[in-house]
Amino acid sequence: MSARGAYRLTMLTIIVGCVIVSYVVLARRADGHPQRPGPRPAFQLPFTCGESWRLTTYAGHDDYDIDFFFNGGPSGGRAVLASAAGTVAWAGWQATLENGAAAAPGTVGTRGGLGYGVIIDHGGGWFTSYGHLQAPPEVKQDQVVPRGKLLGHVGRTGSTQVEHLHYEQHDDTRDTRHTRGNADKVESVFDGVPSGITSDGSAGTGPIRTAGPVSPSHDLTSRNCP
Repeated sequence: MSARGAYRLTMLTIIVGCVIVSYVVLARRADGHPQRPGPRPAFQLPFTCGESWRLTTYAGHDDYDIDFFFNGGPSGGRAVLASAAGTVAWAGWQATLENGAAAAPGTVGTRGGLGYGVIIDHGGGWFTSYGHLQAPPEVKQDQVVPRGKLLGHVGRTGSTQVEHLHYEQHDDTRDTRHTRGNADKVESVFDGVPSGITSDGSAGTGPIRTAGPVSPSHDLTSRNCP
């Protein structure tokens, strides 16, 4: 075989190999095989450096969801900060009434929804959610934000009547539909340490879906420092 023929055969082999690899990757995604997440960002508590907050959950809350309450006084009005750098995937209003109809902005005690909230895309499949803010968020969709960026202030809009911050961390690669719902919630990690808030004790809520004790409440101090 001539040198030109050998070169053509080599290039054809490379092209065929690339096509096969691309097909396998796409087929695995279509078949529901999850992608691998990127490195977990260095998440910090979503509050001002040095503040102490209580982490809690309750039966039926959804596994891994965290409710934050300020230890130094009323929670309402406290600053909510980005846990890590990223891009705002959503910022606005979302809540529903008992009949499933959309609730007016600012409504409290609704059937479901974050109320005024923010979702940040940190890359590599990692997202954080912040809910029940006091007023419309201080950031806009598609805005690039650094860690510690002010997102809003603790309130009680949406599905609550108590002032606190609802918080979640998500590994979006766990869910082939990428809904940022129960399927991709994970235990939150702050400053490299697992939060300890895992089970809500209810078999009817995910993603763990086992009956058992509710994760105990405990306090953490924010290291979300400049």
